[in-house]
Parts: sequence; structure tokens; C-alpha cells
Amino acid sequence: MPAQLGVGLQQFDFSVYLSLAFLFGIAAQFSAMDGQVFLRRTVAVLENRVGIVYAVAVVTCVFSPFILNDVVVIVLTPVVVRYARQFDIDAAPMLVAEITLVNVASSLTPLGNPQNILLWSASGATFGQFVSGTWLPLLLSGGLALALLLPLAMRAGGARELPASIGSILPAIYLVLVATAVIASDLAGLAPYVSLGAGFLLGFPFTIRSVRQVAREFDLRSLLTLYGFIASVTVVSIILTPVLVPHVQPVAGGAQPYSALFVVAASNIISNVPATQLILNTVHISPHIASGIAVEAGLAGNITPIGSFANLLALQMARRVGLPIRRTVALQLLVGALTFLPAFLA
Repeated sequence: MPAQLGVGLQQFDFSVYLSLAFLFGIAAQFSAMDGQVFLRRTVAVLENRVGIVYAVAVVTCVFSPFILNDVVVIVLTPVVVRYARQFDIDAAPMLVAEITLVNVASSLTPLGNPQNILLWSASGATFGQFVSGTWLPLLLSGGLALALLLPLAMRAGGARELPASIGSILPAIYLVLVATAVIASDLAGLAPYVSLGAGFLLGFPFTIRSVRQVAREFDLRSLLTLYGFIASVTVVSIILTPVLVPHVQPVAGGAQPYSALFVVAASNIISNVPATQLILNTVHISPHIASGIAVEAGLAGNITPIGSFANLLALQMARRVGLPIRRTVALQLLVGALTFLPAFLA
């Protein structure tokens, strides 16, 4: 068997599937604690201080590194849609702020999105190594996004709602415990699925009386869809490894601008999670390179609707209630292309 094919077979790692299941479990625990209500109220409180566009941006930046980015989108998009319809304002700036910042912020840690789980597990990077390689380009990208959105944020304004309070902070406490458990387990040298499993179990003291709610909040359909994507890309990459290696090898070496261009092209053809899996099934990725690819894949997801599953979710939810999305897609293309530029520094 060719050496390249052996590399592909080794990447068919079922511990990755277990890690993803625990990541979805953490999201389910958060939702079962009324995490959605907590996030909605947080947006409303911030809206009176920084305006609705930046309120959405702040919430996505704070919470996306610790819960699945798709969950943040599922929670926030109805808030954005309802706000736009209630006050008759353009939803596009809010949706673009949500999509852009959720992809940027979720790329910071191994917990924020599925492609980071894949990279963290395959590379053997520690939590600290991962974050140390992602924070600077993501900070630059996020700052650029906020600057680009400033004129639209000022036009959208704020202070239209008067929330009484944020309400229960149990969801926030749970996320702090999850992050602490993951970092502690990582420092102890435990595998990613052990760290994430510990984070999932920490939710049960909060949800012991609503275990059925945790089961209902668990998005099994999305998880199985993700499994299907990963497995199919794994099989294809194993078959095509000899063809793919010359094109992917420079990515494994961190060659710029080739690496960023390859990832952005692949992500906007087959989406960023399958693109990441394609790379991992073709070549070995070192811990340093893993964080760079996490930045590239996360920011690549900002450019077109197909770049990230989170984008598709937000746009579909907006279109389902009758909001036009053409302006959002056009604005997202511009903002996404410009905020991708820091990826060349990864």
C-alpha cells in the first residue's frame, strides 16, 4: 500500500467522531439551561449601549469560541429577524455582523467549530498552542470587520428595546466550567475527546431535572450530516491521495500565500469542514500549522454562502420568514473578502 494511502487510512480516526458528539452535547446542555433566552436577553441589554449591530457582534465574539458556531447562529438569527421586522430596518448589517463574527470568533479555540475539532485532534496541538496561533490574525480580522460595519451600525442605531435584565447566568457559568475543564484536561495531556466529554458531563449538575430536554436539544440530524460529510471526504481523499498530495503538501508546510488561497478556494467549493478534512486525510499537519489552517478555514467561511454551514443556516432562516437576502449575500461577499486578508499572516 502506498505511503500516502496509509496516511489517509490513519486519518480515519473515530475519536474525532466522538469529540464531535461531545461538542454537540455541550451545545445541547447549554440550550437545555435556557441558553437561548440568555443570549437573546444579552443582545437586548447590549443593544441599548452599543446599538443592535454591535450588540450582535459582541455576543457572537464572546460566546462563539466556547459553543458550536451553528448553535449561536440558530439562537441569534431569529432575534435579528424579529428585530428587523418589528422596527422595519434593514436586516443585512445585522446578519452580516452575525455571520462574520461567528466565523471569526469560533476559529479562536478548538471548541468553536467542527473544523477546529478536526485540526486539534489530528495535529496533537495543545489548547494553548492552538490559541496562540489563532488569536492575532483573528483579532485583526475581527477589528477590520467592526470597522467596516461601523457606518451601517450607526445607521441602524439602537435603544429600541428595554429589557429588564439578562436573567439566569447559569449558561454563562457552564461555559466557564467547560473551558476550565478542557484547559485542565489538555494540560494533563488527555485526548481532546476526554476533555470534551468532561465538559459535557459537567452540564448534568445543572440539567439533572431536565435530562430529557438535553436529549431534545441534541441536534442529531446535523451531527449525522456532519459525520456523512467527513466520512465521504475521507473515502474520496484516500482514493485520490496520490493526486492530491502535490497540491496539499504546500499547505502542510504553511507556504503563503498558497496555503490561504488553497483553503479559501476549497472552502468555497465544498465548504470549510470538508475542505479541512480533505487536507487532514492527505498530509500530516503539525500543531503550528493546524492553528494557521483553522484561521484560514474560519475566515474562508465568511465569503460565500457555501463557505460555512453557519452561513447557510442564517440565510435560510432569514429567507424562510420572507426577508430578502440578496443584499446580505452581496455585503457578506465584500466584508468576507476583506476580513480574509489577515489569513495570509497565519
